[in-house]
Amino acid sequence: LGYGHMGRAFAKRLRGFGCTVLAHDHDPAVLSDGNAELVPLTELQARADVLSIHIPYSEANHQFVNEAFLAAFPHHIWLVNTARGEVLDQAALVARLRGGQVRGAALDVLENEKLATLTPAQQASFDYLRTAPNVVLSPHIGGWTHQSYQRINEVLVAKIAALGK
Repeated sequence: LGYGHMGRAFAKRLRGFGCTVLAHDHDPAVLSDGNAELVPLTELQARADVLSIHIPYSEANHQFVNEAFLAAFPHHIWLVNTARGEVLDQAALVARLRGGQVRGAALDVLENEKLATLTPAQQASFDYLRTAPNVVLSPHIGGWTHQSYQRINEVLVAKIAALGK
């Protein structure tokens, strides 16, 4: 879900394993690069076995992946979120995990990553996720790669150079 830079990079890696990769992006200007078949959202939900989320956070897509979104999958799925925690309704995910409609989840991000500020509902959700045998949590490190450091440096150099002009 989302076929920007991260979605494309993920698709490229999956293709190396021989996976059929479907992608959906709300931007009609996004074109396929041959690593994924771009499909309407309803087709993605109908055909996907794994949902990997690669959309940025904005108020418009707050909890975009919610109960109704997850209910639209006709079969059980695996879910991966390395994007932003706020795009996923964590309570809906927990309910779907408990009910078996989501087979498992890998989460690099959570809706609230400041553990000291969790609401009681968020704490209950987090407690379930951290102990569930079909959930893998990582501490928001998915984007920290050699390539991301290089890209950050390139952007910083360009911005500093622009200040001098």
